Amino acid sequence: MRPSRHGPGFTLIELLVVIGVVAIVAAAAAPAVESITGANARKAAGELAGAMRVLFDTARLRHATCRLALDLDGRAWSAACAPRRVGLSREPERAETEQELAERFPDEDSEERRLLAKTRFGAFEDRLVRKAELPGRARFGPVRLEGRRESIEEGVAYVHFFAGGRAQRAVVPLVDGDNLYTVVLEPMTGRTRVVFGPVDVEMER
Repeated sequence: MRPSRHGPGFTLIELLVVIGVVAIVAAAAAPAVESITGANARKAAGELAGAMRVLFDTARLRHATCRLALDLDGRAWSAACAPRRVGLSREPERAETEQELAERFPDEDSEERRLLAKTRFGAFEDRLVRKAELPGRARFGPVRLEGRRESIEEGVAYVHFFAGGRAQRAVVPLVDGDNLYTVVLEPMTGRTRVVFGPVDVEMER
C-alpha cells in the first residue's frame, strides 16, 4: 500500500466549522471588550455633544426653541424644534395653578412644567434629529439640569435650547461598564465638552 503524499490536515468543511466558531466567539466577546475600553460610552458622548451644538446653533439661527429628549430608561435620545421663537417672559403674569400646568404640559413633571411655563414653551413640530439609541451596553447616568433641584435618574430628561442663543446648563453622564464619560453643555455659548469621569458643575436653580 502506497503511503499518502499528504500529511494530516483539515478538510474544507472542518475549516468552515472552525471559522464559524471563531466568528461566534468574537461576536459574543465584542460587547464585553467595548465595555472594558469604554468605546461605546465615548462614542455616545461624542455624538450627543455634537447634537447639542447643532441644536444650540439651530435655535439661535432659526429664532426657534429646540429641545433634546434623553430617554434614560430606553437608552435613546431624540431632538426637535418649535416652529417659532419662544423667549423668556418679562411681563408679570398670574401664576398658573398646578392643575393648569398639568393640562398644558401633561407629559412633564411638576418642576419641568414650571420651567416651561416661564418660557411659554409651545409644541414641537419640526423634527430635527431622528431618534438614536445608545450603542452597545452604554447607558445614561443621573442627568443634572439647570432649574432642577435633583438629578434625573429615570424617565425622560429634556435639555432646552432657546432662540436668544442660550441653553439650559446640562451635565449628562454616559456609562459603559466601569467607564464614565460626561457631556457638559455651557448655557451662554452652547459649547460642549466631553470629560472622562464625573464632573461637578454648579447649577442655577
